[in-house]
Amino acid sequence: MTKILVTGVSGSLGSFLAQKLVANGYEVVGVSRSNPGLEGVSHISHDLTKPADFHFGKEWTILNCAAITRDGLDPRLENDNCAMTATALGIGTGHFIHVSSSSVYDLSKPSIAVNEDQATGDYRFLNSYSSSKFASEMQVRDGARGRFMILRPHALIGPSDQTLAPRVRRAIRNGTLLLPGGGKAVHEFTSFENFNSIVQLGIDALNAGYAGNRAFNVSDGVATPIREAIRNGLGDEAPEIKSIPVDLALAFARLSELVSKAGSEPRFSRYQLAQLAFDRTYDLTAARSTLGYEPVT
Repeated sequence: MTKILVTGVSGSLGSFLAQKLVANGYEVVGVSRSNPGLEGVSHISHDLTKPADFHFGKEWTILNCAAITRDGLDPRLENDNCAMTATALGIGTGHFIHVSSSSVYDLSKPSIAVNEDQATGDYRFLNSYSSSKFASEMQVRDGARGRFMILRPHALIGPSDQTLAPRVRRAIRNGTLLLPGGGKAVHEFTSFENFNSIVQLGIDALNAGYAGNRAFNVSDGVATPIREAIRNGLGDEAPEIKSIPVDLALAFARLSELVSKAGSEPRFSRYQLAQLAFDRTYDLTAARSTLGYEPVT
């Protein structure tokens, strides 16, 4: 039986993956501050921003889902996310699967069939979350003691999503949602189910001796306009969508960041603008050819 340690198991993605792993016959231990009470998952309560006093051997694969996803510019967020990655790396000596993000790419411009090598860091990150995910990837590359892989999903969506859908709902005013360019930008989202699929493929590949030690883009492989995705996702709750010029939205984002309190999430930001205004599509060649990944839509 393959043994998996899931960090950040109380989060929406971590809990989803842990339950899927248990259903597929894995022995699963979860680590997080609070115990989500998942059936079949043993739990260790620990603040992952602090070094751990427990250790798992080479037979355990570490699936690192721990991260703070808050928007805004806050050095403490970057420090905490890097600390959590350092703790996850120090917990064991087995294989390591790191959940990163498509936000490691240059978000100041459209991402068109972007490939993994384009995450260079030679550009300004639009929030502390993005810079922390890039820094965490560098930690994994330098500090993993077993074979590793880095997974870069874009806009994870699923029934237990606690990030994307709530942010959209907060932006609705009087039944109306203003979107830069009317929400025409197309995105390849990543469903929880497809992400679970690549995690399973990754575990199999690592156990079979895969030694590529590289990053993989992960998406559903279908480009959908933002406005359609919102309408489909919210159903009867879907707002009326109206267009706002990108330049005007950028000015509002800058103002919103200026007036937001230090360390708090701005109501609107340049990061949100960039995600809403520009196309985001991804080259899945590496995931398909190396891991056999084929998204289901």
